[in-house]
Amino acid sequence: MLGAAFALLSAVAFSLNAVLVRRGVVLASASQAAFVTVLMGVPMFLLAAIVTGQAFRAGDLPGASYAYLAAGGVINFVVGRQFNYKAINAIGAARAAPFQALTLPYSVLIAFLFLDESVTIGVGAGVALIMIGPAIMVERRARQPAAVTAPAAAGAAPTGGATPAPAATASVPNAGASPDPRATASVPNMEEQFALRQVEGYASAILASVAYGTSPILFRAALEDSTGISVFAGLVSYVAASGVLLAIAILPAQRDLVRALDPSMLRVFFGASFFVFAAQMLRFLALSLAPVAIVTGLERTNSVFTLILSWWFNRRLEFITLRVVIGIVTSVTGALILVAALAV
Repeated sequence: MLGAAFALLSAVAFSLNAVLVRRGVVLASASQAAFVTVLMGVPMFLLAAIVTGQAFRAGDLPGASYAYLAAGGVINFVVGRQFNYKAINAIGAARAAPFQALTLPYSVLIAFLFLDESVTIGVGAGVALIMIGPAIMVERRARQPAAVTAPAAAGAAPTGGATPAPAATASVPNAGASPDPRATASVPNMEEQFALRQVEGYASAILASVAYGTSPILFRAALEDSTGISVFAGLVSYVAASGVLLAIAILPAQRDLVRALDPSMLRVFFGASFFVFAAQMLRFLALSLAPVAIVTGLERTNSVFTLILSWWFNRRLEFITLRVVIGIVTSVTGALILVAALAV
């Protein structure tokens, strides 16, 4: 029971991360968001590794494990996170979330091709629903952009209040639907125009799911003969990813990556970093107390939490329709069926 609770809390934390990132990428790029959140994750994991005592067990991992962890960290936190944030920027957090479930069919495909595992009717039905869910969300007819007064995504968590006074305006893509005062507190106004960039968003979401589906294979290979050291393993992966991002940042074409970042976004990205760190810690706790199938299935409910939180906090920065709701429900149902079938 406690393991299931940790899994659900992990799903909520991942959703809060996505909601904050959606606010952040209104004034920052996906590259800036990935850069800041990965670097902020290093001290968090370092502190956790010291508190748990795992920081003093570096010798428990062989050299090959460090290589696997480094490769997995780069694939997950550099490649996967950047494509995920690009998807959130282009189509919104609510539409991007169901694509995370594509990591399950991807794992089934890898097992079928390389491990000679069979595909049952339950597995096939689950995979089909997971694939159908995102397809339902695709808008068949382009929505005409409508200029609205919408907030940039800075500041703390939004609360209710009066509409702020007009401020300087700028043209920024990805506004959401109708105005909502809950999404306007503590943020500067700007003239924003909604533009649902489906090709860019869905392509980025698919690439992110491939990266997120590949990295666990490397993580499992690294920790196959080591137990009770998962937090330190996360630290190694984050350090490797941070090293790659810092190396990229010093390239001439990328030197303005950090300098061009709006300082007000640092608070947003710090919150996003904290919640993704908390989600991963809660996942480790859940896996230590409950079967993998239960944890994986419950974590897929993050699409539902992301939908609810996006509607509550980021309504003007999302385009949530009945298609999105049906697509998310279909995808989550497929994930639960697939996890149940794999657990048999």
